[in-house]
Amino acid sequence: MRRKDREITDLATMQQIVADGHVITLGINNGDAAPYIVPTNYGYQFDGNTLTLYMHGAPVGKKRTLIAADNQVSFNIVTNAKLFEPTDDQLSHYSYYYQSIYGTGTAVLVSDLSEKETALRALLRHEVGHDVAGEISQHDLAYVGVIRLDVTATRLSSMCSQRRKNKD
Repeated sequence: MRRKDREITDLATMQQIVADGHVITLGINNGDAAPYIVPTNYGYQFDGNTLTLYMHGAPVGKKRTLIAADNQVSFNIVTNAKLFEPTDDQLSHYSYYYQSIYGTGTAVLVSDLSEKETALRALLRHEVGHDVAGEISQHDLAYVGVIRLDVTATRLSSMCSQRRKNKD
């Protein structure tokens, strides 16, 4: 990372960024063409400092076809984004605050129904903010496409008001 002043290294901040975000952008290899980039919502689990991300969608499609061919992907989650408007008339003083986590991992097309249910419950817990009671039918579990992303490397960056104030 070029801007070391924007790098975040602590696990608690990484966990907070993942919890606060709601859209992950996946970068998937597309053979000789440009990378295929797709946003989607996600669920997650931390096991110590190991992050696993879950996405769901249709059981067939370009995303799944590309992952089947090359399961090494990149990702990005951005949260707490806010425009900084300066109090002076210097246009170059405008900026944008944010926090983000980005990294790489191995994408796995999940077929096990029990793991699919675990993934969908993690996604619901993340989006709703708590565990959701109720059943997921075997039919729905068999139909839905679930992708597990085993994160292998991460970087965190931040452009926030405190750091901006320290720069000016």
